[in-house]
Amino acid sequence: MKRIPVFLAMQVNGYVMKVLLTLYFPRLILLLAISILLSACATVSKSPSPTSQIIKKSVSISEKDSLDYVQAVADLEKGNAKVAAISLGKIAEKNPGYLDVWVNLAIANYTVKNIADAQRAIEYADKLQPASADINNIKGLICVESGQYKNAEKNYLNALKLDAKNPNIHYNMALLYDLYYQNIAKAIPYYESYLLLAGQKDEETEAWVQELKQTLKRE
Repeated sequence: MKRIPVFLAMQVNGYVMKVLLTLYFPRLILLLAISILLSACATVSKSPSPTSQIIKKSVSISEKDSLDYVQAVADLEKGNAKVAAISLGKIAEKNPGYLDVWVNLAIANYTVKNIADAQRAIEYADKLQPASADINNIKGLICVESGQYKNAEKNYLNALKLDAKNPNIHYNMALLYDLYYQNIAKAIPYYESYLLLAGQKDEETEAWVQELKQTLKRE
C-alpha cells in the first residue's frame, strides 16, 4: 500500500474534503516519486480519514447554482473530479465570494493533476479566508505535487500555527520530511504527533514509525 498525503478523505461540510480516499486513488496523490522512494520499503502506513472545518458559505447563491454545487460535490466524492472541476469552475465564476466552491475547485483540479488551476483556486480561497489551517494544508499538498518542497514546508508550518492539534497536517509534514527530504529524524516526531492526535488506532503507521526508528539507530 502506498503512503500518501492525507487530506482528501475529508467530510463534506458545504464543501468536499473527501476527494481521494477511494476515489482520489487509493488515498490521495499516487505520486511516482513516492513509488520510487518506497520501492525499497517493505512497510508503508495507512492514511487516516480526517475531517476538516473551514467556514460555512459566506455569500448566498441562487437556487440553481446551489443545486449545481451539490451535484458537483457529489461528482467529486464519486471520483468524477474532471466533471466536478468544470461545474465548480462555472459556479465560482458566477459566485466569486463563495469560499467553499473555490476550495473544492482546488481539490478537483488537484485530483486531476491540473496543478496550475488548483493553485489559482486555492490562492483565491486564501484571499477570502486568509487564516485557515485547512487552506494552508491544501496549499502545502499542491506545492508538494509541483515539487516546491520548501513552500510546502512553509505552508504546513503556517497551518500548524493555526491549528496545532490537526493530525492531518502533522501527517503531511511527516510525509514531506520522510519521502521527499528523506530526513527521518525530523519525520518521526510528526508521525508521533499524528498518532497521538488522530483519535483512532493506526497500526500500520505505528509499525512504520518503529521501522524508521530502527533505521535511524543503524545509521
